[in-house]
Amino acid sequence: MTDDDSVAGVPAVRASDVDREAVVVRLQTAVGEGRLDLDEFGQRAEAAYAAVTKAELERLVADLPANAPPPVQIVGQRSPEEISSVFGDVSLTVASDPPRRVGTVFGDIRLDLRTLRTGAERIDLYLSTVFGDIDVIIAEGVDAELHGRTIFGNRKVQLAPVQRLTGTPLVVVHARATFGDLKLRSLAPGDSPTRWGQLMERLAQRRQLPPSPPMTGAPPPFPPPPS
Repeated sequence: MTDDDSVAGVPAVRASDVDREAVVVRLQTAVGEGRLDLDEFGQRAEAAYAAVTKAELERLVADLPANAPPPVQIVGQRSPEEISSVFGDVSLTVASDPPRRVGTVFGDIRLDLRTLRTGAERIDLYLSTVFGDIDVIIAEGVDAELHGRTIFGNRKVQLAPVQRLTGTPLVVVHARATFGDLKLRSLAPGDSPTRWGQLMERLAQRRQLPPSPPMTGAPPPFPPPPS
């Protein structure tokens, strides 16, 4: 407890578990409204659970509106509950409300959930294809599970070994394929989801490297010819 937590000698009021949970709920609402990103939410939520006084909790939400208006619905971001196709790929970058069921026959399925903002504690995704791959990408620090099988393909889970972001949902992928791979992986926000994109980014970085400095002084002498 610090001197800032008391006024005129009056001791600060200690926070209860209910107070901490209420602040975390407000932070979750702020994530859904786009006021906080996942990294900042994780930092504030951890600080909320470690807070001792109510003054410490109030500082964590001081820059957030006390009575936030209902969130504005942005058109073009809501995905349908179910997506199906026969000949073609399904590739989605989801910011909110991911589709629960996605199915195709001759095509790949890729869901990029790195920008997902939700207050749900768990999200179940049911994905299926016959001739194609299934690829689900989540943000680093989000917990996820892969359930399902493929007959003629590989099953890969590649999640970064980092601390889980507090308050983020558990993403459970129920996937099924016949001739294709099942992949669940986490990537940093700026990483390209495809190998071709990653290769192009590396080439672009190499082009931006400064040129090597020119040689100064006389060039080294040639070795004498053999006698």
